[in-house]
Amino acid sequence: MSKPGGLRRMIILTMAALAAVLLLTPLGERPLSALLPVGDVAAIDFATLKLTDKPNQYLVCPADFCAAEAHGASPSFDVSVDALRTQWDAVVAAQQHLVTLNQGDGQIDYVQRTARVRYPDIITVRFIALSPGQSTLAIYSRSIYGTGDFGVNAARIESWLAALNERLP
Repeated sequence: MSKPGGLRRMIILTMAALAAVLLLTPLGERPLSALLPVGDVAAIDFATLKLTDKPNQYLVCPADFCAAEAHGASPSFDVSVDALRTQWDAVVAAQQHLVTLNQGDGQIDYVQRTARVRYPDIITVRFIALSPGQSTLAIYSRSIYGTGDFGVNAARIESWLAALNERLP
């Protein structure tokens, strides 16, 4: 005869093992991603963009390019827009859990998921030619779920810009 609570303990251990598989192994990536879908990603027009009141977003923009008040100013680079795009592609290629959703007309949408729970964030990047030998970009990173992000969107963009600065003159 089993002890009282033995079945409860077995259920708890089974649930803990299942949670560990979902959170700590590649087997969990698909189910968690399915539970947290990206959905339809609306096209971003930086000229008319309005930020929400939620803190889980971060916008970097050149002066007078975005309708919304940016959290930071975009740096300008002494390279063509094509060279900027090539170096940008190298920076994002090194990122984990990043997938390109849409691209065209100088703009790209990505989704990047957190390592453990696979929460998705959407990142939109617009490449902007300032002159034949100078360019910049606008970047908008935002969480799909919740209201807080522990500064992840800001840290992501600042990190990517730092890596881009290291690659460019």
